[in-house]
Amino acid sequence: MQAIFKFSSRIFTGIFAIALGLGLGSMAQASNGLRTISSGPVSLGMGGAGVAGDKTSNTIIINPAGMNDVGNQTDLNFTVALPNTRMGSSLAPAGNPDAVFVNGNDDALLLPGGSMVFSFMENNKLSLGVGAFFTAGFSVDFPVSRFNKAITNNLYDRSGRYGNLKMTPAAAYRILDNLSIGIGMDINYAFFQTDSVVLAPGFPQTAGTNRTDSALGVGGRFGLMYKPIKKLSIGVTYVTRQIFQQFDRYSDLINTGLDLPQEVAFGLAFQPFEGARLLTDFRWINWSSGFIGRDLALGGLQWRDQYIFAGGFEYSFDPKFDLPLAIRMGYNYGRSPITPANAFRNLTIPLTIEHHLTAGMSMDLNKHIGADIAYIHEFGNTVTDNGTGNPSGRGSFVGASANAFSIGIHGRWGGKKPAAD
Repeated sequence: MQAIFKFSSRIFTGIFAIALGLGLGSMAQASNGLRTISSGPVSLGMGGAGVAGDKTSNTIIINPAGMNDVGNQTDLNFTVALPNTRMGSSLAPAGNPDAVFVNGNDDALLLPGGSMVFSFMENNKLSLGVGAFFTAGFSVDFPVSRFNKAITNNLYDRSGRYGNLKMTPAAAYRILDNLSIGIGMDINYAFFQTDSVVLAPGFPQTAGTNRTDSALGVGGRFGLMYKPIKKLSIGVTYVTRQIFQQFDRYSDLINTGLDLPQEVAFGLAFQPFEGARLLTDFRWINWSSGFIGRDLALGGLQWRDQYIFAGGFEYSFDPKFDLPLAIRMGYNYGRSPITPANAFRNLTIPLTIEHHLTAGMSMDLNKHIGADIAYIHEFGNTVTDNGTGNPSGRGSFVGASANAFSIGIHGRWGGKKPAAD
């Protein structure tokens, strides 16, 4: 099994290098606000649920306490997102007569990720792991400006990109046979570029002029996993505010670090019958804090907090039919952080998607190697500005929809496949 470990280590290193290389060109098209609904095709296939039991090494970022139920495993995946963005500002007093209904020039986005978990001691009492994930971002490129062309001549205020690559080393310890705790440190590397206007006389283009800038950030996450009975798991995750350096090139647009907010998630995993699992997650994301939640008059985006439900069902044919195949389906809902009061301000950040349907499957090729796939359909949602936040934006609208496919491989060594709850 040492050969599998060495191979997995090399592949993981390669995935991380690719992720850094693609960071400048392909930012994550997120779904719960800036945040992706989850990481890895197993959780994505169940609507992003997994706080109470993801069963892959990607649990490092979903709930680090779950690593004790994974064993020795590595998961490597690529997600391809196909976004469809749109906006219109011709009806707004400050809007552009060329922007009646404008579709974005949306390219496919390739998002790699990977993670590894190592378990030690009897009953996997101690587990260590590390993962690299794209967890937040957006990408948009409109052919015309949202502001009146008399101001911009349609040469700027049309596009923006942001992406956050997170590397998380983590540890989990089993306090009792049915209780584990986990902790992880988030090391963030964020990219940002835009040609946005600045809220200054004449609405000039930002000094950053669509050049890429980067910033480092740090935060942490804590997890708890409790199994009161054999067929039920309860999970809790807390993610601290992620503190970032300032994007120096865009200090005229964002005069502070673009911090990502704190999160709290609660999840349940239940086994109703042999081979089946039901998962539900409930998540709160504190978007109303920091620059993202700052009032429009102070140059912020004025996002509201997001309350998210994720639910999924998984059926494994292995226990009853001796077939190494599992199928999944899921649903995710998170109300848009962009509201009718701030739509015009967010026309170049079209993160309005609320409803998601997902499906997926996994197959073990042998006792060590397997493949995972997932499909995510993100239903379109449009938000129209009512002028209460900024009268000059009344009548403008922003919207988005998307499809995504996630493909991964997993490898296990030095032990058996983890048992179901």
